[in-house]
Amino acid sequence: MLPEQILAVILVIGIFLYAILGGADFGVGVWEVITAFKSSEKEKEHLTLAIGPVWEANHVWLIFILVILFSAFPPVFAAIGRSLWFPLLLALVGIIFRGVGFAFRSYVAGMVRQQTLWGAVFSFASTATPFFLGMAFGAAASGKSGILQNGDFSGNYLTGWISPFSIFSAFFFVGISTWLSAVYLTREAGSELCSREGEAPPALPVEGALPAPIIENKTTLILLWRRRSLVMSVVMGVLALAGLAIIANDAPFLWNIFKQRSLIFIVLAMLAGGISLWALWRNHFMMAALSSQGLVLSVILGWVVAQYPFLIFPLSMEAVKAPPAVLWAMIWSLAIGSVLLIPSLTFLLYLFKGKKPL
Repeated sequence: MLPEQILAVILVIGIFLYAILGGADFGVGVWEVITAFKSSEKEKEHLTLAIGPVWEANHVWLIFILVILFSAFPPVFAAIGRSLWFPLLLALVGIIFRGVGFAFRSYVAGMVRQQTLWGAVFSFASTATPFFLGMAFGAAASGKSGILQNGDFSGNYLTGWISPFSIFSAFFFVGISTWLSAVYLTREAGSELCSREGEAPPALPVEGALPAPIIENKTTLILLWRRRSLVMSVVMGVLALAGLAIIANDAPFLWNIFKQRSLIFIVLAMLAGGISLWALWRNHFMMAALSSQGLVLSVILGWVVAQYPFLIFPLSMEAVKAPPAVLWAMIWSLAIGSVLLIPSLTFLLYLFKGKKPL
């Protein structure tokens, strides 16, 4: 395998991990907007505990993606910076204010007005970030970004990224984040009561394992997030079908190659979505979480295969790659860095997300 292909595969892995981890974190804030900031205290506590220990670590994958693009495919990094700087700037503002809101809200316990203010900052920033990331993705994937063969940009800097497909992508990114978050939160609530996978948590709480009031609260949370997950599963199914029609009309170039190469991934995504829906209905929450991740992976692979060998239209991987010495140095650096990164992240998740978290 050529070095640029190895790095492209690593890049796709980074995108996938950021989608299923960072995306779910964004979804937590979106749920606070959807519920109009009227969540109960136990809901808020459940949301905070779900993302609190690891929410910043998930942004490692965004940095990982940017570093690979900057080092291995610099013309693509430059072209994206020229053409999509405005939506990406808005997404960056969202990431910053999301962190600010989350951190400050935790330090003003008991101060209702300030908690409300910083909670609103966290929630709206969490919604805006996937929205503008989705718009940037839609503009880039549509083939109408205004990027030229030499990497220059000929479009409008302020409005060139707005199109029906980019708007759809924005809502799709927010929807996926919200759905993943709901499925994960259902699993986290259920894992505290289920003695083994497959039991129905609302009907079969582990009597005696927790005090009765706690069991009641946790059971209520399971029912609540399970219902929200089921609703979002249906919403995302309808949104995905509508998206196919939008792609066909607004991005015919992408649609034509998508039909030729990526239909199998549509089938896999539908299969994964169906399994997730069934698993939620039957209270198999771990299976629901894994199949939801499988759906996200199918969508990403469908996009990657459709536009290969282009990293972004019309810049092909071959035309924009860095010299081989740089690519190999990048690969070895990533291999050495992974020796530290992977065990560290694994230990972090073990500490805070394991069966016996600290």
